[in-house]
Amino acid sequence: MAIRLRVSKCPADPKVQEGSGIPWGAAVTPFAAHDEKGIAPVILPLEKSHALPRCDTCWAYFSSLYETEQYSWRCALCDSVNSFSEADIVRYSSPQNCPELSSSFIDLEIKGKRGHPCFIPMVLATSEEFLELIKSALLAALEVLFGLATFSHKIGLYDVQGPVPVVKSVFIPPELDGHVLVELEDAMPLWSFLAPIEKNKENIAAALDTLKPTSSWERTTAAGQGIEGVTMGGRGFGVAMDAILNYLGAEQGITFALARVFAFLSGPPDYGAGQLDTRRYGEQYASKGEDADKALLPEQTSFYKDLAGVAVQAGVCVDIFAVTDEYTDLASLKFLSIDSGGSLFLYANTDDSTLPQDL
Repeated sequence: MAIRLRVSKCPADPKVQEGSGIPWGAAVTPFAAHDEKGIAPVILPLEKSHALPRCDTCWAYFSSLYETEQYSWRCALCDSVNSFSEADIVRYSSPQNCPELSSSFIDLEIKGKRGHPCFIPMVLATSEEFLELIKSALLAALEVLFGLATFSHKIGLYDVQGPVPVVKSVFIPPELDGHVLVELEDAMPLWSFLAPIEKNKENIAAALDTLKPTSSWERTTAAGQGIEGVTMGGRGFGVAMDAILNYLGAEQGITFALARVFAFLSGPPDYGAGQLDTRRYGEQYASKGEDADKALLPEQTSFYKDLAGVAVQAGVCVDIFAVTDEYTDLASLKFLSIDSGGSLFLYANTDDSTLPQDL
């Protein structure tokens, strides 16, 4: 679930709540010293935790805020009455032994390695101006674990932990429902891809200097392919993002405290799965006598909304930086960033862009 940070509560008062249609709001205070009743959190080892009952109607978790009877409990959010299982009846017959009934906050202690923050920029190499903007932004933002990937009609994975940057490429199939034929983990192990910043900052800078715009020959080759009359270009963003998310979620036993993917786009995805047909809107609204620029455009595909679910499961947050003056269908792309807890930025050109500061 994405959490938006604010300095005020929303809804601010009952009138705003009723007018906005928001059923309820929540204030999240990380690492709070006590709950709303002044009670300190219960610290509980993970192995001693129990699965909490959930409301059959709204899926809310059972807590100390709910009314309970011997065999049932009433949800405080939707007012539904739920039955306890036999195991729960036995457990809650001694409420003093149930941490969830003594405090609203329970801190679970998880033994093992600490999480690893990591940052992965995905760059579409299109022009010198675009690449120079991306390079300057990334060099100023380097920290912790860092992995560099490029995408066009293929995915490029950079190993920057050696004296010379090494790039492994995985081609993106042009089919509208295609996936990469080779898993990224097989092309390059994840821990070869993710480099500790403190040891490899110069190597990363050298790798960024090797980024070049996609050659006209490569773009012509990719654009020459088509499916069902749809001409394809060289921005295989959908498949590349799907592969990267599976890449990060495939490593067993590794937890990322913060995995953040910075996706840099210079236009709409137009190759492989997740491609967006931006031409249809002009024709669609022109036939109705409407101005497409003034219409509220719905998303044309649920691909990126579904992809956001994959990102959340993998613990990955996606930020999208679009530097383009052409229509890019952000109505479809926005779900990938917003639903994963990231941000969406749009810049009309590289000259007036504030991308380095935003990054």
